[in-house]
Amino acid sequence: MDLGLERRTVLVMGGSRGLGKAVADVLRGEGAEVIATSRNPGEDAVLDTAVESSRRAFLESMQGRRLDGMFVNTGGPRTGDFGELSLDDWRQAFEQLLLGPIHIVRELLPSVQDGGSLLFNASSSVKVPIPHLTLSNVYRAAIYALVKSLVDELAPRQIRVNLIVPGRIATERVAHLDQSNAERLRVSEADVRARAAANIPLGRYGDPAEFGRMAAFLLSPQASYLNGASFWVDGGQNRSL
Repeated sequence: MDLGLERRTVLVMGGSRGLGKAVADVLRGEGAEVIATSRNPGEDAVLDTAVESSRRAFLESMQGRRLDGMFVNTGGPRTGDFGELSLDDWRQAFEQLLLGPIHIVRELLPSVQDGGSLLFNASSSVKVPIPHLTLSNVYRAAIYALVKSLVDELAPRQIRVNLIVPGRIATERVAHLDQSNAERLRVSEADVRARAAANIPLGRYGDPAEFGRMAAFLLSPQASYLNGASFWVDGGQNRSL
């Protein structure tokens, strides 16, 4: 299927590694011009969503750029249960996961062409909280609420707004979480991965490219009647109705 992405420009936040890179790679393969951001200087366009000065500098660099789509994606916050988290942890995660993306989307919306697409990346915690990921559980759910709130507001411009939800995709972030859980449970990382895979009907972790292909489709004109919905790329792990 030709996704119709040639000569279209898509912003991919966090596009230098992990799920963001997977999305950027597929989009480029489909002929799109990709503006990929990274928190690391020297890699793509620098953007740290947790830092206001970084957001403002990035927005300044985007003046005059036309966009056909945005993949709104951030790195994961620190792990920890409620009692382990300081107020500074909450503030930093709020800036990174919620206020930062809101700031970027708010300022760049006038640059998004009518008929464009916004795709927000989330976490399975929007349905079922994940143990020891309290910050993610709270703020990712707020992103889902933002998606639902934007649907009617952007409808007059025919801008579609959707959510994509990764399950256990084989990225550096998931590897880090597996290592953290192994240390906490005092078992091997192989045991943690085996237990996690056993809870996935397809019996394995996803490949980042599988996630990237779904995201590229949702950002493309081929998904022209998909709006205000959540799409799970998790091998069937989420069993809720």
